This record gives sequence, C-alpha cells and structure tokens, in this order.
Amino acid sequence: MGNYKGTGVVFMQGLLKRHGRAIEQKFLSQLTPKERDYFRQTLEFHWIPIEVITRFFELAAPLIYPADTSGLRRIGREMARDHLQGVYRIVLRVVTIEYIVEKAARLWRTYHQSGTTRMERIGDHQLHFVVLGYPDLPSAFRECTSGYIAGVLELAGARDIHIVRTNDNPQEWRWKLAWS
Repeated sequence: MGNYKGTGVVFMQGLLKRHGRAIEQKFLSQLTPKERDYFRQTLEFHWIPIEVITRFFELAAPLIYPADTSGLRRIGREMARDHLQGVYRIVLRVVTIEYIVEKAARLWRTYHQSGTTRMERIGDHQLHFVVLGYPDLPSAFRECTSGYIAGVLELAGARDIHIVRTNDNPQEWRWKLAWS
C-alpha cells in the first residue's frame, strides 16, 4: 500500500470537531491505539499509510451522515471545499474544467506516494480521470475521491455532475466525469 499526505487527517480532525464531541468520541472509540496516534498527531506535511486514512473515512461517514449511503462521497466533497477555499475558489471560476482536472491529475504525486494519473478528454463536458499503477488503492478511498472530484467540479461552476468510477481494472482505476 502507498502513503497519503496528512492533509486528509487534518481535514478529518476538523470535520469531526464540527459535528460535535459525541460524534468525535464515538469515532475515536473505534480506533486502535496506533490509529488514534495517527489521528491525533498527524500534521499536513506528514505521510500516513493509505489504509489508515481510508479507515478514518469509513468510520466517520456513517457517524456524520447516518442516513446517507453516499457518506464517503460527501466526505470527499467536503474535503474539496475545505482544500480549495480562499483564492483557489476565484481561480476555479476563471479557468476551464478540463484545465482544472488536468492540473488535479498532475497534483496526484503531491498527496500520494504511489500511482500516476492522467486526464482524458472524451467529449464535450466529458472527461476521464485515471489512476495508473496503484492496484491496492482501497475501494473506499476511491469512493471518497469520487466526491472530491465532484466537489472540485462544483466549485468550478459545473452543474448536473455525474461521476462514475470503474472497478474492473486494478492497474487503471478510472472515473468517468460528465457535467453541464
């Protein structure tokens, strides 16, 4: 498994705090002592195992969004909003969505120590975001990534967003993006 930048943990710390002490305590009670250390001590510039942040997403989603079966996507969407606040929001409104997805693909290695990415233009308002060479990228993390992509597209002004991820080729994880 690969490693992931600590920004996701810092985001989760804030998200759980915003949802109240009871939710945060319930979350913490489900962690192993080692996971609790990761949760409490990780800073933005640290690297953590991808399976640890994925477990955080999986545990938090039903606690924060108990009636929503797409809780992992919601976490991803919230993380995009959190990461892209301030000046980024302005930039997202003046460049094309294709440009944004292409730049996001290039930024992959800033946050992941495994895999490479590319963006493929499929048609008008249709792209594929592809992660290559990362067969053990967890399914729940890929689902959260679907939400992150949707959040980025929303911030860029896209409407009627559809994100479909494919799970049939572990050497080439693919997200099909469409919007109006």
